[in-house]
Amino acid sequence: MLDNLKILPIGSVVIINGSTEPVMIVSAFPVTTSDGQEGYFDFGAVPLPLGLVSHEMLFFNKEDISSVLFVGYIDTGYQMLHQKYDELVASIIHEKLMIGGEKNAGNYSKKI
Repeated sequence: MLDNLKILPIGSVVIINGSTEPVMIVSAFPVTTSDGQEGYFDFGAVPLPLGLVSHEMLFFNKEDISSVLFVGYIDTGYQMLHQKYDELVASIIHEKLMIGGEKNAGNYSKKI
């Protein structure tokens, strides 16, 4: 499913690699700080079924998704974002962070 979409819409429900718990995407390209370095991830999400209760959001990238359970709301705004995805990503001034990778050795969960 994710192969034919450059980015999932808000409201999409996914399973992240190494987890069995579903999360719902609530943010695209969220900027955060990890180990003093400011950068962005592809997505910010909240755990289901309760959502944002502890002011903690999960940050991850497309490649961290093991399965898509539900694709969120697709409207003309999302379609425009999808069409301009490559251009938008190229214009982001922050470095892309990775879960457990060289650029982000920390956890993908962070208080907001």
